[in-house]
Amino acid sequence: MSQPAHPIVQVEDTGDERIDTTGNPNVPRSEQRQPSQGQPTLSDGAEPIFNMYVKMSQEEDNKMADRWQKDADGILIFTGLFSAAVAALLAVSIQDLRPNPQDTAAFYLANIYQLLADPNISLASTLFTPATPPPFSPPRYAIWVNSLWFLSLVISLTSALLATLLQQWARRYLTATQPPRLSPHKRARIRWFFADGVEKFHLPLAVETLPTLLHVSLFLFFSGLLVFLFNINHTTFSIVAWWVGLTGGIYGCIALLPIFRHDSPYYAPLTFSAWFLFNSVLYEVFRILTFVTRSFDYFSSTTYGRFDAMREAYRKRTSWSIVKTAQEGASKMSTEIDCHVLKWTFEALDEDHELEQFFEAIPAFCTSQVVHEPRRMLANLDDRVLTAACEELLIRTLSSRLLSERMKEKRLILCMQALNTLSHSFPSFEFLLQVFGPPAMDGVLQSVQIGHVLRRQCHSSNLGIAGCAHALVAGIIASVRERDGRWKVLVMDQLQISEDVLQDYLAHGDSVLLANWIHIARQLLLDYKSYWSSVMLKRIQPIISKFDIRNTLPGLQHDFCALWNQLRNSAWDPATIDILRFNRHHFIALHQGTDAVPTPFDASTDESDPILLRLSSYPLCNVPGHHPTHSLIHSSPLPDPALAIATEVMLTHQSTAQSLILGPPW
Repeated sequence: MSQPAHPIVQVEDTGDERIDTTGNPNVPRSEQRQPSQGQPTLSDGAEPIFNMYVKMSQEEDNKMADRWQKDADGILIFTGLFSAAVAALLAVSIQDLRPNPQDTAAFYLANIYQLLADPNISLASTLFTPATPPPFSPPRYAIWVNSLWFLSLVISLTSALLATLLQQWARRYLTATQPPRLSPHKRARIRWFFADGVEKFHLPLAVETLPTLLHVSLFLFFSGLLVFLFNINHTTFSIVAWWVGLTGGIYGCIALLPIFRHDSPYYAPLTFSAWFLFNSVLYEVFRILTFVTRSFDYFSSTTYGRFDAMREAYRKRTSWSIVKTAQEGASKMSTEIDCHVLKWTFEALDEDHELEQFFEAIPAFCTSQVVHEPRRMLANLDDRVLTAACEELLIRTLSSRLLSERMKEKRLILCMQALNTLSHSFPSFEFLLQVFGPPAMDGVLQSVQIGHVLRRQCHSSNLGIAGCAHALVAGIIASVRERDGRWKVLVMDQLQISEDVLQDYLAHGDSVLLANWIHIARQLLLDYKSYWSSVMLKRIQPIISKFDIRNTLPGLQHDFCALWNQLRNSAWDPATIDILRFNRHHFIALHQGTDAVPTPFDASTDESDPILLRLSSYPLCNVPGHHPTHSLIHSSPLPDPALAIATEVMLTHQSTAQSLILGPPW
């Protein structure tokens, strides 16, 4: 049997309640209030916006209430101490406002003494004319002193009362605007209702008035104290008056200084009143001057424009706060301020992760549209200091055994980008020698990703830099054990070969390692001819020379012999000697049983033997079969201007680094 269809219940949303509009009396009221499934309610659609408002307003309200609480606490503490001091002095000064019984007794005793001491006065006559003390009249200074001190005490206690009320207002405001168990839109509406009341009834202004009352009470007390001391002792009065005058002068400077120096951190409760009065007077003055210059043809339009601009400026200041005026002034000094901000930020950095964030932002900072001439700003900051800090960060990163490989790669990339931005080139040669020496180099040579990063620097116009990058990539190719797809892409990019050629190399033993060695040796020693590139090649020789030359393609072996002869026929150079010395065992293994086997040394000769430092000790390859008309790897000579740059680099650094790194030429 078919089930009877249930009537469709239409529900209207009327704020908090949902009412059945079908007129069905069988629908329970609890069900009538439930929204139909899938139908959005007000809180569902508006909840994100209301949640944002509630969260932001709650944070602001908590800060405001906390600030009010702290102000009230300070006022209560000060009022307690101050009121106790004033009350103690009032207990003494109030005696001068009422008759003293001792003065009356002294008056009568003086009259008795006069009668007894003067024999000319008859006792009978004095009995009918008794003497009465004069009516009491408090001294004028006593009236002033007590009036000022009592007024000071009353104002101080009033401030304490208002401070107590302020604490209650703050708690009530938070309780009313942050009710629990209410939906976001209700909380938002309640908060706005009370916040609007706070603004309409000028509660922030009332809060600012409390310190003003305290300051007024304090100066009233000082005034009464000066009057009191003036009638007691002039020396004491002079000392206290000097200090009160000094304090008043300093207070006046504190109150007026923000008017003339908008960056002043000093502020007093009377500052705002002085600020408004000062700008209002100047606005009226320039308004009158503007009217005069506009009414008479004697004045030029330039004068009128200057006065009108000043009038408008002071008109704005009368409606602005001191903080807003200071913000406008800071925006006009953006370049100078930005430079100080950048310098302070850099000098405050202590941790490596903070330096990482700073240097990561350098490239984007140089393209900023907000900062005026950001590159010049970095130069004013002394980019050499920034460069040194960036290099030190990279050295620590690559030398660390605690950081992950991904973190090292990230920092290497961002440091290189920052250094390129700062120096307009890759890092200095000295930096490369430090970074890619032990122990930092051990971590670099195991990362294919770092190899891809360095590969981008192989096209640098600075030949020493390009050569160092080539050498490091060659070391990575020879060191990485996992020859995955990324490694293969790196090899093809470095050696400029196709995938078919690479597969052929991989199928024939250590052919790819021999091709890697031949390529980097030609690039650095024969094409770039940079001394520092030679130094870097020497550093990675023990790494890239680990291969079995007998288990390689014949064409590559022929290329090895051709390169050997080129090095042997070149002029004596420490780097050339090192290349021949490190690879002599390959030459001996390849020429066993031929006339090209060296006689001055063999594979067992010690590395420190002086015979290995003589170029004439190394024979040429004279085996005809090792020199066909073609080769598998070709060099790519660079243009003459680039060679000139490399020569200049070599002449600049060779004299200082040769003795430190390569040793004497023997």
